[in-house]
Amino acid sequence: MADIGSYSPLTGFVFIFNLIVGAGALTIPHAFANVGLIYGAILLSVLAFVSYVTATFMIEVIAGVNALIRQDDGNVDEKQPLDELSDSDDHIADTEFVPLMVANEKQDALKRLLRTKTKSDQMFHFDLSKKMELAEMAKLLFNHQGVVAFYACITVYLYGDLAIYAVAVPKSLREIICPRPTADAIVWQCFDNLNSSNLYRLFVVLFGLLVGPFTFGHVYKTRILQLVSTLIRQASFGLMIVLAIIGITHGHGRSIADVVSYEKPASIATFFGVCIYSFMCHHSIPGLVAPITDKSKVAIILASAFVAVCSVYFVLCASAIFRFRPEDVEDVYTLNFKDYSVKAFGYFLGLFPVFTLSASFPLICITLRENIHHLASSLNESVQLSDAITPLSGLYGFLKSHTCALVALLPPLVVAFFTEDVSMLVGFTGAYAGLGIQWIVPTFLVFCLRRRLEAEWKQMHPMEAAVTQAMCLGVASGDLQPISNFGLN
Repeated sequence: MADIGSYSPLTGFVFIFNLIVGAGALTIPHAFANVGLIYGAILLSVLAFVSYVTATFMIEVIAGVNALIRQDDGNVDEKQPLDELSDSDDHIADTEFVPLMVANEKQDALKRLLRTKTKSDQMFHFDLSKKMELAEMAKLLFNHQGVVAFYACITVYLYGDLAIYAVAVPKSLREIICPRPTADAIVWQCFDNLNSSNLYRLFVVLFGLLVGPFTFGHVYKTRILQLVSTLIRQASFGLMIVLAIIGITHGHGRSIADVVSYEKPASIATFFGVCIYSFMCHHSIPGLVAPITDKSKVAIILASAFVAVCSVYFVLCASAIFRFRPEDVEDVYTLNFKDYSVKAFGYFLGLFPVFTLSASFPLICITLRENIHHLASSLNESVQLSDAITPLSGLYGFLKSHTCALVALLPPLVVAFFTEDVSMLVGFTGAYAGLGIQWIVPTFLVFCLRRRLEAEWKQMHPMEAAVTQAMCLGVASGDLQPISNFGLN
């Protein structure tokens, strides 16, 4: 197994928090303002709790699948302890003068090996240290139809995720370089021969050329970029909250009665999709949990991360709706501060999506690339073998070996090239594919895992299962006998 590295529980908390907050968080205030404070607060809390529960399902599935794999490996190598002694210790069987009741070192070693093997046969070894991708767990626990449905769900979600990032970054750059003249302007002139729409498409192309090459590498190559984006992300959220509060204290906000009385239940569906998208971390939990040094703190880390994220979201949304009217909250919230009196703050917040989403784009793209690669391998297992035997070079070899990366990278850029409606993309991917990845897939995985573990346990302990069934029948018959006697009497 490749070295996945390690980090402290605190670092693990930072990575999980960073991953959750970085996914669509800029679109929550817009949806929160449209649905209203009461509906928004209730739905945000409920969805955060349910998302946390399904995240714990993922932890359970990782540990359970590792236990099943260890058990299968143990069954394959069940004769290994005896074989290890057979080559060097054949004389033990031929030495008849050794007293049977006097133990020597070889006999003690044999007893320890047999005792260890017997113990390992009677229990599962649950472990989180081995990185286990979603695709591997789905392939082990689901049937063929389930695996196909899983790949379809995660592929649609990740494509939508990448398309959102590919839209948000060029749009933010355009708003900074060529500000919108009026709030209702759709297309406006920026330069002599370049309008706002063409400038946006130019930034989409530049974004693909600058960030796209990371798709062909590995995640660890973006480590410094991730750490820097973490600091920028937290500073940006804090700055948006502070600026909104300053505006409220200066009399530019809304009254409490106005905020509380406003409600729009018709926007619940869109808010639902945005919230699911913004609590998403399930597809990356295996890679984030495995390097944590102290696995006993994983539960605390995960719970703390969700509580912190939900708190930040609520404070951000509450400050937004008390500061701006619902129709004034932009679909990308940082755009509300582009005309702030301190120009440096406006530029910094305007570049927030550029730095953070550009850092997340390669990670999501690599994840999609690996899922596409797993899918292609499952459909045609001979592809990897033939490529290993006859490696290709040149342009054709590059295209063939990086086909999965190109398939992951190009479609989101094409979608972003023709649309810049972030709310539409967030609502669609969150309400459908996001629901599957965040709720349905973890639930079915943990259900199938528990059934599999129960079946494996009964196979490992047939006598215990028979005794348990006999005891249940005995209890049932013992309960029924007095009833029958009472009836006869």
